[in-house]
Amino acid sequence: MAIMGSTFLSLADTNSSKVSQSFQIVGHFIASLLPLIYLFSVSSIFFDIVHYQLHQCTRSSHPFLRRLERIHHFHHLYYNRKMKFDQRYLRQNQFQALPLELGFQIIGSCLGYMLAVLVAPNAKAWITEVHLWALMGIQILRSTFVICTSGRDSNHLTYQRAPKDPNWIFVGPEFHCLHHVYPKRYMSSFIKCFDWVWGTASSLRTKRFVLTGGSGAFGQAMIAELRREGVQSIHTLKFGSDWNNNDFGGAISAFSRSDVLILAHGSKGQSAVESNCDSSVELVRLFKQHSQAKELHSTLPEVWYVGSEIELHPSWGNTELQRYSASKRKFLPHARSFFDDPEILYRHIVPSSFSSSMGCAIVSATWTAKVTMWWIHRGARYIPATYTGIAYLNYLKFMWWVPYGQQMPA
Repeated sequence: MAIMGSTFLSLADTNSSKVSQSFQIVGHFIASLLPLIYLFSVSSIFFDIVHYQLHQCTRSSHPFLRRLERIHHFHHLYYNRKMKFDQRYLRQNQFQALPLELGFQIIGSCLGYMLAVLVAPNAKAWITEVHLWALMGIQILRSTFVICTSGRDSNHLTYQRAPKDPNWIFVGPEFHCLHHVYPKRYMSSFIKCFDWVWGTASSLRTKRFVLTGGSGAFGQAMIAELRREGVQSIHTLKFGSDWNNNDFGGAISAFSRSDVLILAHGSKGQSAVESNCDSSVELVRLFKQHSQAKELHSTLPEVWYVGSEIELHPSWGNTELQRYSASKRKFLPHARSFFDDPEILYRHIVPSSFSSSMGCAIVSATWTAKVTMWWIHRGARYIPATYTGIAYLNYLKFMWWVPYGQQMPA
């Protein structure tokens, strides 16, 4: 028995030693990987900043900056605004634009290493020149591969129309192709950090808007914000003349001349369900059917719906609020379907209460509209225009609790 016990303990010690060695190997691997991730992140952010500046140098007074901008412009001529490849600029892209990008990436890696050493004198114990040379080697190999494949990497794919971007952190081909459609927007190359900070993850200037509820407080505030954006046109649909809860024929002609539909109408009265849910669903359906945005633009038509924090918090026994809450919550499954619908870009705006004809509140409709635009500039599709924080909690409900409506997204 003693022999068997000692044998068991010996086997246990051996297995424990193997487990310990495995953890050490994983630990060494992670310790080696983190410096590369740091250097790559700094390199990407540096490149994004330089990239943004290049697009501002079109009319620079300095000839060297104009020359750099022209070299980079070959990349946009090769993969153009229609998200197609123009073979006339293949060589300029391969041997001028791509090497220029590589040069900036390598400079960014070197700056990241120097920054770590200067800020933390003991950094060389964590990040070494080997890590720097390893990343530079990876960057050179990647750029060489892209050059050899005629500049057709994973971020440059041909599209008839820019698809919906499924990522909110990382840059993929769906996001990067928008940069080629709108060269002074969507600047990020790896993580969308630059666009979050500078608010360059949207472009509204060439868009044509149609809006319901334009006479309301939020509708008027949004019109003012859109005019500051310099959008192409804004058309308001008047309830009772252009449309009502039973007749939407007057809206169809406006939809054929619009790219973005904003549903800012609402009611707390007896017709709350018809106004806040049923009519909105029908308007979105007609907009999808009649909007010419698909033919005129390389981007998806958009729908912005103004929801409410009543989608989450209770109605406190108030009959009017109960009616309003029921109508807004009835629309949620449809909103969830629209959110994932590949044919439209749907934005769900969830504001806190603001001052309007429906009642007084702490903040104004102007504040709510400005917060809404702040989020849209950063590419948000769920927009918490809140001072209470309830809209942030409602995001969890909206994304993971609300079921799809009857019309499931393809």
